[in-house]
Amino acid sequence: MPKIVVTAAVKDVEAWLKFKPQLIAQMSAAASDGTSYVAMDGTNRVATTWEVPDLEAFQAAQTAASPEMAAAMERYGMIPPVTIYIEK
Repeated sequence: MPKIVVTAAVKDVEAWLKFKPQLIAQMSAAASDGTSYVAMDGTNRVATTWEVPDLEAFQAAQTAASPEMAAAMERYGMIPPVTIYIEK
């Protein structure tokens, strides 16, 4: 099962961490096993890793739900751009 890494900057790291249950619920249709990471240097950079059983379905969900995803990102305090890395 491929894994992805999602990186972004956030307005407030502690506030972003409190949204983890909502983030997992939001991603559960296309990804599982979400793990959160924060920058060791104390900056506002964060990352999550996810297992993605169907990469094509994940990509379609990202495209199809773009207004909803943008609203969720704003609620979680994420600052664009968000970068997604795919395990190869």
